[in-house]
Amino acid sequence: MTALRGINQVFSSPFTFCAACWWFVLGKKVRAQNRFRAIFSSNNVQVQNSRIANAVCEAHAKLSDEEIVNIHQEIEGWKDKPLISIVMPVYNTDENQLLAAIASVRQQIYQEWELCIADDCSTSPHVRAILETVAAQDQRIKLVFRATNGHICAASNSALEIAEGPFVAFMDHDDLLPIHALFYIAKEILLHPDVDLIYSDEDKIREDGRLDGPHFKPDWNEELFLAQNYLNHLSVYRRSLLQQVGGLREGFEGSQDHDLALRVVAKTDAERIRHIPKILYHWRAFRGSGSFSDRALAQAIDARQRAVRDYLASNYPENKVAVVGGPYGCNRLYRELPAPPPHVTLIIPTRDRLSFLKSCLETIFNKTAYPSFDVLVVDNDSVEAETLNYLKEVSKRHPVSVIPAPGEFNYSALNNLAVSQAKGDVIALLNNDVEVISSEWLREMVCYAVMPHIGAVGARLLYDNGLVQHAGIILGTGGIANHAFHGYPAADSGYQARLQLPQYVSAVTGACLVVEKKKYLSVGGLDEKDLRVAYNDVDLCLKLSASGLHNVYTPYAKLIHHESVSRGRDISGENAARLEREGNIMRDRWGRLIVSDKYYNVNFSRDNACFKYKLNRNYS
Repeated sequence: MTALRGINQVFSSPFTFCAACWWFVLGKKVRAQNRFRAIFSSNNVQVQNSRIANAVCEAHAKLSDEEIVNIHQEIEGWKDKPLISIVMPVYNTDENQLLAAIASVRQQIYQEWELCIADDCSTSPHVRAILETVAAQDQRIKLVFRATNGHICAASNSALEIAEGPFVAFMDHDDLLPIHALFYIAKEILLHPDVDLIYSDEDKIREDGRLDGPHFKPDWNEELFLAQNYLNHLSVYRRSLLQQVGGLREGFEGSQDHDLALRVVAKTDAERIRHIPKILYHWRAFRGSGSFSDRALAQAIDARQRAVRDYLASNYPENKVAVVGGPYGCNRLYRELPAPPPHVTLIIPTRDRLSFLKSCLETIFNKTAYPSFDVLVVDNDSVEAETLNYLKEVSKRHPVSVIPAPGEFNYSALNNLAVSQAKGDVIALLNNDVEVISSEWLREMVCYAVMPHIGAVGARLLYDNGLVQHAGIILGTGGIANHAFHGYPAADSGYQARLQLPQYVSAVTGACLVVEKKKYLSVGGLDEKDLRVAYNDVDLCLKLSASGLHNVYTPYAKLIHHESVSRGRDISGENAARLEREGNIMRDRWGRLIVSDKYYNVNFSRDNACFKYKLNRNYS
């Protein structure tokens, strides 16, 4: 990815003036075309998603007769069928909605379940009558009638007390399960018997019964979960872990699910958290559906923030973190830098194109609010007098050092050379065509980079017209990899607010990448032998992931990236052939990961990284 972004490439023999101009003009033309397409493609994705949302949800909800027969046959072949306990707190539920919720459980293809209902002292007489009637009809329905109203946490715990299955699913009193929901839960348990937490995708059911708003989720993503409870429904827990953490905590009403999941996650490993990328839950979403958070939003937000603070204090006690309100009703985490803050070395390869290099350096020094950093400019055969004079002059005003690096352009080698000479414990790879626009960009990125479990950290990069150029990298989209939310307006929420929230990602662009020097070196740095120009940043991130680290995208570090302003694009001739070679190397090296990015979802199209729904679904 870096190879396609703002480095002044020429071949080992000097370019003629005309050739250099040709590359610059071509780069400018392609940039303009890309931005034009980006504006319309991003809008089109959102419009298209809205138009087909109902069709997508219906496709997930309805099984063919053949699929139903196949599911029955598969269940018949299972020797040990796990009992799944469904916990349902009830309070003054609408009669039709309560009956529909219970019916959706009784209609499950997988029949090894028990429905544990706790009535939280409802004042509507129809509630008890309905519950007693359905319990008489099906011995798998178990009831508790509370003597006092204790709200959702107390009522859920009352239902949990009568649960006997090794796994417990939580269901609201007015929501619906598709008929195959418990089958896929049971199948996941049998395939992964050590699983502790399972969650599925979900959608919403409107007042008229229409399904829409599909929520296709990533696999387990701790950083995203700290900002928002994306797990929600359907969530299924190992009952022994629920007992270990004491069930739901009273006082966290409105965000009790988030709090519960955080406390369970703290007791298990990421490998024992499983995501089923299928819609297995219909969440009733309209006024009057009666959720606590609808009635007491401020209390729910406070509960959510307290839950995250508790989790961080218990699991990352060495880090001081403030949790406050963030974008789109989510959490915003402010992490403190270590004391003293680590020194950072910013590495910028360049060749001439002074106007962009100068803008890059001047905005770094004028707008960066970070107490300790220096800059290494890696000069790959600059020849223009203006450039050479500026590098001498800026080195007198600011902590800038210049490393001569003559010869054929090799982005990986240029950066590896600079890292070997970097003073900082933290390094920041930067393209020469970025400009700083948020003073806290480096602080935000370093706060992540110094955490022991974090690898590379990437920023939100914008074109100068305000559209998104980079918000993390998604593997297997548009080929090897692509930038998430490319072309979206900077203020757009993105899919499920993910453009605006920090989260784990598979990779980030080397146009602005921060990582601890020791971690960089531990995986061998950038591949200067096989990935000299393209995909070296993606490869670095995947090597960091393979070593057990997580790469992070943070939207709170914002810079402008002019993108390919110096080099143009790899679209023809030797550059295109080289790009294809390096792409094949990536497929050979990381093919399994490229096929399916765990932080994306198989229900999105792979044409781009814009979270576009696929109409077809594969239930296997």
